[in-house]
Amino acid sequence: MGHELWRGGEKAGYIYENHVVTHDGKKLGYFSGEFVYDIGGHKLAHIDGNHLYSYGRGDEEKIDLEKINEVIVGGTYPQIVKCAIYVLLGS
Repeated sequence: MGHELWRGGEKAGYIYENHVVTHDGKKLGYFSGEFVYDIGGHKLAHIDGNHLYSYGRGDEEKIDLEKINEVIVGGTYPQIVKCAIYVLLGS
């Protein structure tokens, strides 16, 4: 098992290799390079400069990486891992 992810004192999931997995073992998606994908391999988001561009819900959303760093705290994850957690598990 990889690095555990917690929300409000409860285990929300974990990182296993390059996948984000729910607390009960369901793979939600993965990250590679500057991109976040769903489990089917569809691009959900990517990092460009100081922003994450999320387009998994149909409309493109531009999110400042600073905001993601405020929401996803703890650990020493690279920025793309934090972004994948943000997109796949929610803030």
